[in-house]
Amino acid sequence: MRLVGWMVKLGAAGLIYFGMTSGVHIKLPDEVLGYKVPASAQQWVDRNAQIAEYGKKTQAGFQNIADSLGKH
Repeated sequence: MRLVGWMVKLGAAGLIYFGMTSGVHIKLPDEVLGYKVPASAQQWVDRNAQIAEYGKKTQAGFQNIADSLGKH
C-alpha cells in the first residue's frame, strides 16, 4: 500500500512539473485515489504557468529588439 501512495505522490509531482515547465494551464483534480490535492498545489501550478508565459513574452520582445538591431 505504501508503494501505491508513493506512486500517487510521484505522479502528482510529475503533473505539477509538467505544468510548471510547459506553460500549459493544467487543472489538477480535487482528489486522486482518495488523496485530497491541496489548493496550494493548484495555485502553484497556475503561478508557474504565468511565469512561463511572461518568459515567452520577454523572449519574443528581446527577439524583436535583436531583429531590429540586426537590420541596421
